Amino acid sequence: MDKPPDEVHATGSVVAGLGLMFAGPLAYALLIDNPAMRSSGAVAVGIMAAGGVLTLSALWRDRRTAVRILGAFNLALLAAFVYAFYIGASLPAPSAAVTVETAPDFTVADHTGTPISLREAHARGPVLLVFYRGHW
Repeated sequence: MDKPPDEVHATGSVVAGLGLMFAGPLAYALLIDNPAMRSSGAVAVGIMAAGGVLTLSALWRDRRTAVRILGAFNLALLAAFVYAFYIGASLPAPSAAVTVETAPDFTVADHTGTPISLREAHARGPVLLVFYRGHW
């Protein structure tokens, strides 16, 4: 027996929503070199939100158990991605330094290749040492 057209359409919506749930993190991984994507993840969240809208519309129209289970899985994926990106990846709160120590003198090349020592730089004024971490 054939399914009513509305149920077929709702099943397609929930499957398309699942596809968008996986496409969001994939888009994030492929566009990680873009600074806007790396810092906000807006494109990935937008793609996954579109999947969430499709899923919710399917759940509204179709009350079958299989659609409900797949819809719940889709929405759990969205929640997991948002948690991992915005909450789980946040840095811990900075703690105040207990003691301040002077760095030992060292010599490195500057951006033009000229050697410069910490002592020489400090003689001209305050020195800020920056240690980069993460993705460039």
